[in-house]
Amino acid sequence: MKRRFIGLLFIVLSGYGCQHSSSDRSFYYWKTTFHLSAVEEKCLADLNVHKLYLRLFDVDWDETRGTSIPVGKISFVSKPKPALKIIPVVYIVNKTLQKTSPGAIPDLASKVLSQAQRIMYVNNLTYRELQIDCDWTETTRDKYFHLLTILKVELSKTNQILSATIRLHQVKYASFTGIPPVHRGMLMYYNMGKIEATSGKNSIYNQGDAAKYVDYVSRYPLPLDIALPAFSWGLHIRGVKVIDLLNNMSPLDFKNNTNFGRLDSMQVTVDSSLFFKGIYFMKKDRIKIEEVTPELCLQAAQQLCGKLQSKPGTVALFHLDSLMMTRYEEKKLEEIFNSFH
Repeated sequence: MKRRFIGLLFIVLSGYGCQHSSSDRSFYYWKTTFHLSAVEEKCLADLNVHKLYLRLFDVDWDETRGTSIPVGKISFVSKPKPALKIIPVVYIVNKTLQKTSPGAIPDLASKVLSQAQRIMYVNNLTYRELQIDCDWTETTRDKYFHLLTILKVELSKTNQILSATIRLHQVKYASFTGIPPVHRGMLMYYNMGKIEATSGKNSIYNQGDAAKYVDYVSRYPLPLDIALPAFSWGLHIRGVKVIDLLNNMSPLDFKNNTNFGRLDSMQVTVDSSLFFKGIYFMKKDRIKIEEVTPELCLQAAQQLCGKLQSKPGTVALFHLDSLMMTRYEEKKLEEIFNSFH
């Protein structure tokens, strides 16, 4: 009887999955101008969010000058409130690593760190963690990991930590892509499918594609935080090719617009050539909307929750945006965050 009771107790406890102490709640802020709208401020307050991953700039390669340069540097219309913990993020375009010689990596690391420090200092922002975002490959791994090692050593001198974003394919094929030399990883649980004109799948998140990777998450040796998708985009299709990604597009953008015809609930066709939202569309172009609804984001959270080796320190949503807030009720956002309790 005692053995049976212990067995039943194990089943009951294991059924709680991620039901432990709460992870920190956070959002990514991925814009070139920082200014929180009243809607965004209310969202942070109502959800008790005190952490923001703030993209500072990208590092891209300038072909003309033959060097890496910072692009899209953030500017501040207003400053984050003192109670908001800021984690600065720098995105490094993989081409930059391809073009940078191994001997120039220390200089690149120095430029990345000094630029990030300058932006934070000038705007009177303190931080304990720097995050690097890069979709590195096998061919750029050694240079990227060298850069991370330098940054980690420098940050450690002031008791700061380094984190890096991790894609799902880098988790599944870790023996090829390697484990980045950082203190923590941020698992980006989205953008896992192929971006194709003819595919009926949602390339941002769909349960089938996620299932091909999620079982490998528990084996990953880095402590992981979690980023979930709360955004949409449009695939600009011409013929059979995707020629551009249109950020923050939703079906509502084309409602009652006679220049577009609806193919189905998520696809429209361009009936006459025009400029729309600053983009030129040719007649017969198509726009396929890929959207992560609140229900789909919750599905992603629940799918991932039971596969984690330990509770994530942070659960972040990508990204904080007033338009997204209009489509996500507070109750649903609470459910998504609470999946990792």
